[in-house]
Amino acid sequence: MDSSSCHSPVAMVTAPSESCSPYPDSRSTHEAVHHSPCMQKPFFSIIIPAYNLENYIAATLQSVLVQTFQDFEIIIVDDGSSDETVSIIQSFHDPRIRLVSQVNGGVSRARNAGMKKAMGAYIAFLDGDDYWYPEHLELAADFFNRHPEILAYANRYMRDELEAIPPRPPSYPESIRRLGIRGVLFMNSSSVILNSSLASRLPPWEEAMPYGEDGLYWTRCMRGTGLIGLGGSVTSIYRQRASSAMHDEHYQHISLHSLIAPLLNELEAMKNPKWQFAVHYLVIRELHPKRLLSLNAEERISLTGRIRKIMHPCLNRPFLDSYMKACSARAGMEQSFSALMDRTMFSCKWLDRLERMGRSLFFRLQTNNGMESKHQDPVRSRS
Repeated sequence: MDSSSCHSPVAMVTAPSESCSPYPDSRSTHEAVHHSPCMQKPFFSIIIPAYNLENYIAATLQSVLVQTFQDFEIIIVDDGSSDETVSIIQSFHDPRIRLVSQVNGGVSRARNAGMKKAMGAYIAFLDGDDYWYPEHLELAADFFNRHPEILAYANRYMRDELEAIPPRPPSYPESIRRLGIRGVLFMNSSSVILNSSLASRLPPWEEAMPYGEDGLYWTRCMRGTGLIGLGGSVTSIYRQRASSAMHDEHYQHISLHSLIAPLLNELEAMKNPKWQFAVHYLVIRELHPKRLLSLNAEERISLTGRIRKIMHPCLNRPFLDSYMKACSARAGMEQSFSALMDRTMFSCKWLDRLERMGRSLFFRLQTNNGMESKHQDPVRSRS
């Protein structure tokens, strides 16, 4: 499974290695290091959490190693695997691969451990069972070189069981989106890339959350930036399998409060929470009738009252009120819930479109004014 001309073996060490990472060093992990003669700062640090992925990790790693843009390091954090995951990783011989081993602590703890070791200018996330098309990093690097002021980026992704690599759908134009209006909804744990200066200022991934931690982390990105670059091409695949978080029924026992409260905390701290429809959507999607009715009446009134305060009084709050009435009457709940979801997504899409049209018009006006000033008669301009 050799993917490089370098054949240096993986060396297991128990002491943490020194790095120029902007993150505090972690003293609770063991690191396997490919010793490279040149440890210059890479453009990308790729963070890959892995737990019992012996059937998938090789394909994931191979999809990274064949990228058309090659200036990167790969930090794989094994989260206490009990299968052959580590052996498979060690069979790859590439000086850019670093393997960090930790006692099983969950995907958020694994990502945090990897980020503490990162040396790159940008942090790219990739789950250990997902896949990148070869141009994923090249398109991102090109975007960041053209837009250094943008601190977050995501290419489009699709979901697939990955029995075979599917053909990609048609591309869309590249764009820059408001995170709170719609941009957060494009973010996925195998498509997002952050400037390391932004990532170092954010709170770490929430290790106490076994589900929903990604939506919370993307929302927290709004603490440091309001914009995200969105690539036009699908360059990553989220593998759908029986044990994926979105399919695993044992996550249904997680309390509604623990899922929603962190997002509400973020919204309530924002200047204009009523307009952050993408985050509203992340909250609302957890309010399906079965989960909402698991609360007693007092808990339900308290939680929904808090949600109501941050929703727009005209655009989606009336739909929340209708849903609450349906839940109280135990009639038409599914229909009302669907209407609330649809209305919030409608608001995301149309406000996103209006915002981008306004920004495009502003850019054109600025450009035209600049051209007029260049061609203005210098004598008349002084009079």
